[in-house]
Amino acid sequence: MSGSGYTPEEITRNFLGLVMMKYHEVLFLLGILKAPGHELASPKLQEAAEMIDQLEALKVKTQGNLSFEENKTLEHILTELRLSYLKVAKDSESPKEKQSQVEQKLEKPFETDPEKRKFFKSYG
Repeated sequence: MSGSGYTPEEITRNFLGLVMMKYHEVLFLLGILKAPGHELASPKLQEAAEMIDQLEALKVKTQGNLSFEENKTLEHILTELRLSYLKVAKDSESPKEKQSQVEQKLEKPFETDPEKRKFFKSYG
């Protein structure tokens, strides 16, 4: 980048530092990482989702301008954060919601809604 005053190595280091800072913020919002001297916070799923969306927007807006290392790191972090989000969201369900899902599965072990079966071939 001409005129920025930074070397490509410094730009990469700063970019990865920004991505890692956002990564740690999401882990904190998910209640996976605790702030020094504090207990683990309860998950803030909405805020975590917004932060993940911001990283996704960064990925889209920088498409084609990232080095292999930068792109690989950003992809890896996004994948890890999405999986962590899903795990925390699932674990955060109330016991009543979990029981309701189990009961639904017991009542209807196989899907019988014709709309949901539209991809099965009919031979009749």
